[in-house]
Amino acid sequence: MHTAQQTLRSSEKQNPRVIIACQVMKPELDHLSGDNPHIEIRYLDQNMHERPAQMPAVVQAEIDAVEAYAGQVILGYGLCSNGIVGVKAPRQGMIIPRVHDCITLFLGSRAAYEKVFYEQPGTYYLTPGWVEERKDPLGYMESAYVPKMGREKAEWGIKEELKNYTRIVMIDTQSADMGPLRKIAQENARFLGKTYEEISGMQDYFRQILFGPYPEADFIHLQPGDIMQQEMVIDP
Repeated sequence: MHTAQQTLRSSEKQNPRVIIACQVMKPELDHLSGDNPHIEIRYLDQNMHERPAQMPAVVQAEIDAVEAYAGQVILGYGLCSNGIVGVKAPRQGMIIPRVHDCITLFLGSRAAYEKVFYEQPGTYYLTPGWVEERKDPLGYMESAYVPKMGREKAEWGIKEELKNYTRIVMIDTQSADMGPLRKIAQENARFLGKTYEEISGMQDYFRQILFGPYPEADFIHLQPGDIMQQEMVIDP
């Protein structure tokens, strides 16, 4: 005879909580989720941030792909240059972090982000996922700028692009081996002539994305058919 708890567990396996997230969050989400059979994480290419106008269609396609079987659908995205504006919630509804960009998620809360943003506005942040994907300034320069314009112009271009930043901060999210990542981050700081610092991130927001709860102060709750709008990120 099945108990109610066994029935719930069976339902969770058949209808998992599906997280659709940016690849840059993979170290943190994989570290926290482990082999949980009730959670499915689908990662999308971080390069979409370079084409924010095209992001909603790609994210929507992923939402549509899981609608038939997901128990819940949660986005692992902030507003991200309006990259998720216009996506429509599936029949399950949808939950989205109430943040403007992903740095808030790595720092653990909006309060933590606002504190460092106002105290040190000229900060360029790196995370394990950004560095592993070679999306740090030097990695991006090598892959995107050097092939197009040659090394001399590429080096000038990346320095000019980041000239208003005063420091590079690596966020340690306790989800990856920091040794090799730290070396790359420090190399960026030296090359760009910036101060290097390392701070501890928090896993709270990522844990909530995976396991809940989803308070409205921190998460947008879309009902079935609702369309994501920019103003929804503002406090409820």
